[in-house]
Amino acid sequence: MRKANMLVSVLLDVALGLALLSWLHRKDRIGQLADALVPVADRVAEELQHLLQWLMGAPAGLKMNRALDQVLGRFFLYHIHLWISYIHLMSPFIERILWHVGLSACLGLTVALSILSDIIALLTFHIYCFYVYGARLYCLKICGLSSLWRLFRGKKWNVLRQRVDSCSYDLDQLFIGTLLFTVLVFLLPTTALYYLVFTLLRLLVVTVQGLIHLLVDLINSLPLYALGLRLCRPYRLAAGVKFRVLEHEAGRPLRLLMQINPLPYNRVVHTYRLPSCGCHPKHSWGSLCRKLFFGELIYPWRQRGDKQD
Repeated sequence: MRKANMLVSVLLDVALGLALLSWLHRKDRIGQLADALVPVADRVAEELQHLLQWLMGAPAGLKMNRALDQVLGRFFLYHIHLWISYIHLMSPFIERILWHVGLSACLGLTVALSILSDIIALLTFHIYCFYVYGARLYCLKICGLSSLWRLFRGKKWNVLRQRVDSCSYDLDQLFIGTLLFTVLVFLLPTTALYYLVFTLLRLLVVTVQGLIHLLVDLINSLPLYALGLRLCRPYRLAAGVKFRVLEHEAGRPLRLLMQINPLPYNRVVHTYRLPSCGCHPKHSWGSLCRKLFFGELIYPWRQRGDKQD
């Protein structure tokens, strides 16, 4: 049964890939996609520039630290210009790249979808960089504020014992800590706003990639042969038997009818589902929200055994 499911899954994957390949090469759709990609990239860059200019002003009437706001805004605008230059530099090769990506569909739809996910990651690399910069800066300030808050309470973090211990500080340390705490508190809203905006953009990209990964996982793991067998010949997949009384009269033999109970479709999928190699999110919603609040980098599709940064 497992071999039949794998064979049907591979055949369907290749058939869908060939259908996609035929659709792309019909009416020169690859050329149309290549011609539309650069204008779309310019449009996205223009929207990002408008967003940054809005953040560099008074977003939603918020009072931001103007010096830090201008520094961060110009820093991110410079990266957008670099990204646009990179796209225009690659524009002569875009059609050839898309042609090879479309040609990979003959190996299966999942191969083309996986390459599409990688292309999305490359095209949104600037958003990932913005997210990393904002998250690192925000995390640094959160860690600094938490350390200074422990200083006010006469506490410190014991690295060896991995716990918070009591500690005595002199007047100079408390004075410097107060100054640093005040500076970080007043700079935090500006950093947090940039971090929030770029985190939302990053989560949007990750959601799109996650949907692609789920589609690939569905094609690879769905037991199509078992589902077809359950639909056409349900008696081949039995969950049990049941007996129905046909005739029950005194002094005569009891006549029973034995019927097969077919497996429900959900149990067919659960029982015959093929093993998947997909990367599923390892964070719970609570852990994900905690990491986002403290500015820790999120890698939703990393396997549990991989090394962490």
